[in-house]
Amino acid sequence: MKKRSVLFLLPGLIFLALMACGGAPPATPTTAPTETAVAQNPPTEPATDEPATAVPATPTPEIVPTEPEPTSDALFPTPVVTATPTLTPTLEMPEYALTIVEPGPAATLLAGREMTFRGEVQPPTTEPLTVTVRVGSFTAVSTQVTPDENGRWEVTATLADVASGPGTLTVALGELAQAAQPVQIAFDSAAEGPYISLARPVEGETAVAGHAFFMQGSSRNLLNNAFTIGILVDDCTNFIAAQKISLSEGSWYGFVILPQNVTPGPACAVAYTGEYGADGWREAVVPIQLRTADDPQAVLLHLGNSGDLEFAVGEETTLFGVAVNVPERAVDIVLVLDTAVGGTEPVATGKAFADQFGFWSIDLELPDDASSGSALLTVSAGEGDTYQEIRLPVTIAP
Repeated sequence: MKKRSVLFLLPGLIFLALMACGGAPPATPTTAPTETAVAQNPPTEPATDEPATAVPATPTPEIVPTEPEPTSDALFPTPVVTATPTLTPTLEMPEYALTIVEPGPAATLLAGREMTFRGEVQPPTTEPLTVTVRVGSFTAVSTQVTPDENGRWEVTATLADVASGPGTLTVALGELAQAAQPVQIAFDSAAEGPYISLARPVEGETAVAGHAFFMQGSSRNLLNNAFTIGILVDDCTNFIAAQKISLSEGSWYGFVILPQNVTPGPACAVAYTGEYGADGWREAVVPIQLRTADDPQAVLLHLGNSGDLEFAVGEETTLFGVAVNVPERAVDIVLVLDTAVGGTEPVATGKAFADQFGFWSIDLELPDDASSGSALLTVSAGEGDTYQEIRLPVTIAP
């Protein structure tokens, strides 16, 4: 009985041991290895009684392509139309050439008279030309003419009977071409209306700030028996100096004093009778140049006596004029007989001194025993580069 129980229990224990170990134990090698392998095992976490927590893997989002939802614009797209610029061909403007045939350069035109103007434009054009004559700030002629098929043009116009002096004739084709030439406008001395002229200054003469400026001329039939002389600036429109002179007719002279602070540049000397710019007035105008007193070119010497000078033996003759920026303000006067008559021996000498405005005068007396005949008057001032001299043929009466 006891023996049978042992046999029963032994197979049962073996079965349980196999179940616990998952199978039969491995076979043990019969020979030991020559080298002992050391296993590198990762460190183990300390054992705890907590059950292991599983961390779920982060899912990778799957990209699912989506189709755009169709719209009416997508189904029926509006075509984009790009406008093609229209290129307008640019016509090159021809270079026009204008010429003035009549009057000729520096011709003298009579105020109040008709004058024919002729010329040519090339290439021919049907556009009108503008013909203008200006004296100072005054427009004596302004008219238009259309050239013929060959480019020739001609027009007759009456010059306004208002202004005289150096002027400019201009013919213009809009802003495309222009021709200009100097002309001289003069009053008709035989006319019955008011007459006034300027013999001095000459065109381009210099006037100096703060000094006297000498003017002379002739007149006839003056309005109210008077006239005015002056200096105009701003394109000959504004007076900076003026003086009124009473006179019925004949030769005249006068001077104006310029302000100290004049602006250098172009100006006009003018003599006029009547109310300036009113009906019936007359003016004579000459372009001049203004300079400051310290300008190196502002050195002037003028003799104011007009007409033919005549001296008389044993008598005095008054000489006067304007001198600007001359040394010591001194003006030397020498009168000698003509070399063909009496050699170079002086008949009379003198020295005048200009005042602060440049005006000078002297009474030159001839001795009682002076010879008569043709003579030469010399008025001079300065020295070297600033030397100024006036030489004038005169007559000595017995």
